[in-house]
Amino acid sequence: MRPPWAITMVFLLATPSLAAEQARLGFRPAEPSGYFQFNTHVLRGMLQLNGKSQGVSQLVYAPSGVEVTRGGGHVGIFSPYRVFSTGKRYTHAARDWPSRSRLRADGAVEAFFPPADEHPMEMAAVYRVSAPDAIDLELSVKPLVDMPKFEVFLSSYFGKDFIAWMYLPPNRFAKKAQPGFVRADWCPLVDSNYLLFPRDQDAIKILFDGRYQIPPSGVDWAVPRWMAAPLALRRFEATGVTAALMCPPEECFAVSLSYNKTPPDNVAGHQSVYQSFFGRDVAAGETVRARCRLVVGKDLADDEIVKRYERYLEEVKR
Repeated sequence: MRPPWAITMVFLLATPSLAAEQARLGFRPAEPSGYFQFNTHVLRGMLQLNGKSQGVSQLVYAPSGVEVTRGGGHVGIFSPYRVFSTGKRYTHAARDWPSRSRLRADGAVEAFFPPADEHPMEMAAVYRVSAPDAIDLELSVKPLVDMPKFEVFLSSYFGKDFIAWMYLPPNRFAKKAQPGFVRADWCPLVDSNYLLFPRDQDAIKILFDGRYQIPPSGVDWAVPRWMAAPLALRRFEATGVTAALMCPPEECFAVSLSYNKTPPDNVAGHQSVYQSFFGRDVAAGETVRARCRLVVGKDLADDEIVKRYERYLEEVKR
């Protein structure tokens, strides 16, 4: 049996390592004000919360130095974009709403978006480095007025070499009746349309109620298939670096993305993945919540991504 003093010594030796690991998974303040940096030795980058194009503005897969984000000052990942209720669009982009941010004791960063006449709702976004290879977003909204068929449309933009894939159910002629990832490639039938993968018929009714034609920047949709789950990825095939975006299915009612096309056109060049959150009536004073996780790794096989998604769903149930 190990003597008591040895147990104490092991505890003392382990504590600094644990503290170092926790610190590595947290954000740190950066310059200028409203920026926060992170470096887990797997992922490094910058979170921008200064009232303009807010979100993860830079993300690099550290072992190979591959930048996952678009770069060059472009909007990054986990950036709140369009906000709708029936017949109403609340400003051009939530990512440009004024916000107040703070670094929490657990290393997460919380941004608070106060209400205004043009967007009568309180919104908070919590960004957390949940693992060396993962970043989480938790978005909560409390409207000050009733908002029928409320939607927050989250945007993420990736580097030019990252190819889009979507997790889809098998077609009825498939020999293996299992969902899987399908490349989201261009064809003439979808030309100039973003690809939309709704959860069900109710989701389609919301997304085609006219909201995406409200100025500015209307969107034309093509609906190839239902989604099997709100699970999409972009993969830089030459390097193996893969970024997977995953959400709880009850919180995300559609995933949409720009197709793959070489050379890129005005749609393909966006290199985007979008999640549509909520999709239900929200009463004044009611708080609703949606979550999403980004996992980045090298040579991530499809089945490993699905396992990571299943573990994530177990986590959010706790």
